Amino acid sequence: MASPKFESVAIYALVIVSMWSPAPDSPLGSLGEPLRYALFAGISLTLIAYTYFARRIRVSLSADWALLIAFLLYTALSALWGDGGANGMIKAVLILFTLTVSICIVNLKRLDELLVVFYTLACIFVVVSLIIVVLFPAQGIETGWELEGDWKGFAAQKNELGAISAFVVVGALALPVGLGRLAMPIRLANIAIAMVCLINSGSRGGQLIAVVGVASLICSRLPKTLQRLILVALVVFSVPLIQLVLSTISLTDDRIGVLGTTLNTSNRTTLWFYGLDQLQSHLFLGFGVGGFWTPARLLTFQDMHGWVLDNFHNGYITILIEGGLVGLLLMLTAIGFILLLLLVSVGHLRDAYLSVAFAFTMMFLVSNLVENQIGRSTSSFFLMFLVISLGIYGYVTRLSRLPANMPPHPTPDPERRPIGQRA
Repeated sequence: MASPKFESVAIYALVIVSMWSPAPDSPLGSLGEPLRYALFAGISLTLIAYTYFARRIRVSLSADWALLIAFLLYTALSALWGDGGANGMIKAVLILFTLTVSICIVNLKRLDELLVVFYTLACIFVVVSLIIVVLFPAQGIETGWELEGDWKGFAAQKNELGAISAFVVVGALALPVGLGRLAMPIRLANIAIAMVCLINSGSRGGQLIAVVGVASLICSRLPKTLQRLILVALVVFSVPLIQLVLSTISLTDDRIGVLGTTLNTSNRTTLWFYGLDQLQSHLFLGFGVGGFWTPARLLTFQDMHGWVLDNFHNGYITILIEGGLVGLLLMLTAIGFILLLLLVSVGHLRDAYLSVAFAFTMMFLVSNLVENQIGRSTSSFFLMFLVISLGIYGYVTRLSRLPANMPPHPTPDPERRPIGQRA
């Protein structure tokens, strides 16, 4: 029997676990990460079983669903030809868990309800982080090399706190959350707390995606004619801009120079060069998920540079190296269809939740330039991206078919048609 309360509790629990990143120096020590994976898998299995027996699992036949599922299935299967061993197989299984549970979640709840879930828990996260910084600075403030004084709060490191704070700022600006007279004061308090955490985290990536999110919100609210003019202008000027960027770009071990500006990548480009230099022998299929950073390559990198980090800090570079050209093409095609659906939707359906979904998606895609969000299959950011990407089709279909006098966001109905089902 279907139970909306159970569905909500289980979804909230899954998102909470996805936001939890146990630090190595936490009281749980080395058990923290395995415990997190076990909790994520256990809650996912519970949701999958519940959806199958109580609601039935339905899959849309739309192009965005098909391409996204194909990309993730390919990524998981790449563990079969990679050198990742048990680690690669575990990553593949977790990808399949996250994909399946995301499909179940959008069968259980509408997109607008799910956006509120992510936003609410992100707000709680930044509030708890601020409390930890104030009351327990030894745990809430970074002390490592080049990180001293940066806030991390409840997160494992500062960039995670910065990114979640950015999502809170954007969500608080536009997400309709009905709390009566308290709505505006709470909204302003959330923005203030998130801004304090964002700035003090020192996360340049978090600050960048906050700007991207606000700009995306503004664009989604512009008149349709102006939106089309901006889109045409972007297309027209993209070719000369790309040519100008390519003619001025220069890459070194720790910096990117472009258009006369130098960006410090904190040695990210050193990692990129190392991976790309070895890609020629695995150009089409890649090294497989979790298959690049073998003990031998880790040792070679450390001998060359005196330090090592088994993370490319770029989602697109990671997909290219682990999935090859096939994986990258599948990913870019899926993202292209998702963005096309979002762009058409925000232009024709004036809906606040669609605007937030568009902004959150753009923030996620941009954040992958500086962090490997796509490769973290159990993270809250990746889960949110999947839920938005899979939920947008059913949500837009439902909105477009509503009578003009019917409110777009009625009280949830336990017997409603699942979001993933084609009407």
